[in-house]
Amino acid sequence: MKKFIGNLLILLVILAVAVLAASGVVGSRLNRRDNSAFEADLNGLENAVYAPAGDGFAAVSEVLCRLYGRGGETLCSAPRSYPQMQIAGTEGYAAVWSEGEAGFTILKNGEPTDLSFPGGVTAADISDGGVAAILAGENGYKGSVSVVRADGTALYRVYIGSGYPVDTGISPDSRRVSILCLTAGGSSVSIYSTDQEESLAEVDLPDCACFDLEYLSDGRILLVCSDRLIFLKGDGSQLGEYSFQGQFLKDYSCAGSGYVILLLGKYRAGSAGTLLILDTEGKLLAEKELSSEVNGISASEKRFAVCYSDETVVYDSALAELGRLQSTAGIQAAVMRSDGAAIIISGGGAAIFEP
Repeated sequence: MKKFIGNLLILLVILAVAVLAASGVVGSRLNRRDNSAFEADLNGLENAVYAPAGDGFAAVSEVLCRLYGRGGETLCSAPRSYPQMQIAGTEGYAAVWSEGEAGFTILKNGEPTDLSFPGGVTAADISDGGVAAILAGENGYKGSVSVVRADGTALYRVYIGSGYPVDTGISPDSRRVSILCLTAGGSSVSIYSTDQEESLAEVDLPDCACFDLEYLSDGRILLVCSDRLIFLKGDGSQLGEYSFQGQFLKDYSCAGSGYVILLLGKYRAGSAGTLLILDTEGKLLAEKELSSEVNGISASEKRFAVCYSDETVVYDSALAELGRLQSTAGIQAAVMRSDGAAIIISGGGAAIFEP
């Protein structure tokens, strides 16, 4: 969920935002049970980008990157310069980089791991097991993908000589790495084992201009193309696809193994659009015509939030409305923990809401 995914909240998160906006409370726990206090040090993280990281979260600013644990405690902190802030978080790890620059940092409990890719990092992903795949420029080649462990141990590097590499992904179980390339005839996906430099599958996608690759939590692969979504099994065999039918893709969000949310519009600009729910084989489950401009979508398990220009509405996976909030002012950022709690960044501090 890399290029289009917004940073919104499910219903309980939205209710917490309303509390924060009204009271200005940060650095506390806003739940219904008497749990221990939550407090996170956000000094140096002005205008930061945040990402979920299992039961914690991660952040990167132009001068600092940091990984937090469940209670907001700092697990890893490193003063680093990442002006073009990019971040990928997972269970207990995060990877941060600046697009096109050499530096790359893996955050974990303890000391950070710093790597350098002189050709410039263009995309990366990290698995729950702490294995990272890093796409970078490479002298004499179209690019390369390096597979490394969280401690910096290099497993191998794949050199790309044909096609233009645009994205890479690693499966949640750390067993597969995929590389997406644009080719003269369309796109291609190369699938490798992470145990050794072994090519498992080569998938040709003629007449498809794909620009994003996502591993879903069940190990399936989602390809986002200019005119459709394509769903692959972990071995590269095709499960299905969904055509945009002449409409424009405005946004999408992956909701783990259950479904994919898609926002299509008849025009590139304007408020009219259609919200669709697909399963992970590309089958349409539900759809809803919209008349308001959508600013972002965020999904979590069986619920997701859509931020319109004047309100935020929460739906279930059948597009049944669960609740709405007329104002979402007062927050800087919000991320979801793996246990369903929400971490809300507001006014230089962090608060957690746990249902």
